[in-house]
Order: sequence, then C-alpha cells, then structure tokens
Amino acid sequence: MNRFMPWLIVPGLLLAAPALSAQRVGGDVPPSVITVSAQGEIQVVPDRAYVLVSVQTRSSSAAAAAGENANKQTAVITSLRSLGVKDSQISTQNYTVVPETRNDNLDHTPRIVSYLVSNSLRVEVTDLATVGKVIDSALSHGANQVSSVDFFESQAVDLYRKALAEAVANAKAQAEIMASAAGGHLGSLLELNSSGVRMPSPMFGAVRMAGVASSETPIMPGQDTIEASVTAKWVFVPNE
Repeated sequence: MNRFMPWLIVPGLLLAAPALSAQRVGGDVPPSVITVSAQGEIQVVPDRAYVLVSVQTRSSSAAAAAGENANKQTAVITSLRSLGVKDSQISTQNYTVVPETRNDNLDHTPRIVSYLVSNSLRVEVTDLATVGKVIDSALSHGANQVSSVDFFESQAVDLYRKALAEAVANAKAQAEIMASAAGGHLGSLLELNSSGVRMPSPMFGAVRMAGVASSETPIMPGQDTIEASVTAKWVFVPNE
C-alpha cells in the first residue's frame, strides 16, 4: 500500500439563487443551480505493514565494510525467514557505499579515512501481531537502524470506492434539503467531480540501535480513516 500526505477537507455548501439580472442568451434564462461539496469517510484498521530496516557498517576499506555488511544482512534475512516472512515480502530499497573523508592538518587536502556501507530492506508484514518480532529479530541479527513502520489496508481501493459512494449520497442529501428549504426540488445533475482523497499514512517512524530493548517491541497500528470528497451541481427547480 502503500504511501500518501494527510489533509483536511471542510465541507462547504453553496446555493446559487435565481439571478434576477440574468442575461438572456438566445431567449433562454440560465437555470438556477445548487452546488454542494461533501465527504464520505470509512474507518479502517490496518491489516498490513511495511518495515524498513537497515544494516550500516564502517571500515577502512570499501571491501571490508561491504563484506561485513553482507554477512550481517544475510543473517537478518535468515532470521526474517525463520519468522515466516517470504522472500517475495523482502526487497532491497537502498544500497550505498560512501567514502568518509577528513581534511589533512597540513594542506587541508581531504583524504578518505573510512567507508560507510548501508543496505536497507523493506519487509512486508501480513500479520500485524508479528511486527514487533520482525523489528527485534532484525536488530538482534545485525540491523542497526529501523527507519519507518508504515501501516496500510490491503483493501484500501475498495474502501475508497465505498467512501466515494457515501460522499455522493451525502452531497445529494444536502442538496435536496437545500432545494426543499428554498421552495423547490432538484432537477437534473449537471456536474459531479471527485475533488479529493485521503488515504492512511505512515503511522510510526523511529531509529533504534541493536540491543536497546530486551523485550518485544510493542507496535500499535491503531485506526485510520479513508476519506473521499466530491463536488456536485444540480438544477434547482422551483415548485409550481
């Protein structure tokens, strides 16, 4: 699932009253319209997570740093497999070898003093009860950084469609109330637009070093909201 930025939509209502000074075009007066913005919301408990774990090693030579990193990352992957994580759920997200320099005291010429190797894995966890175990196992077998834990809902697309349908229903209900209060009813639908969506976003981000915790790391996915927003426009028909 994935990742998206959170934002707030404030529903707004606008009734375009009959224009007394409407210009006639071809003998026709433009119809009065009702324009409504509305939201639909679906509360969701995440059922999946992505954990980003990294192994960082440093040595005086690139080969030595890379070799140590490879050994530790292999141990991390083996430990994840022992927890039931499949290879298809493990993917390399980033691998870098960076020389670290220091200025010489005599002529201030930078010289390489070490190499930093970083290898990051994204681990998909399908059982949220094991997220803490995945983190702890990775840290205890050589990983020394956990960059993020991103919770998501595997059926987010279907849930968004439900939220979208709810938004349309809310818009129509609001428009009908407005039309009735104004002494009329809704005519044909002129325009319908989806103007926004809010999907679950990353719930946790932290950096932890190996050996910090001796007990299982508690991870709480909580609850999130999938929101859809629409804007719709109907013809306003005065009652006879």
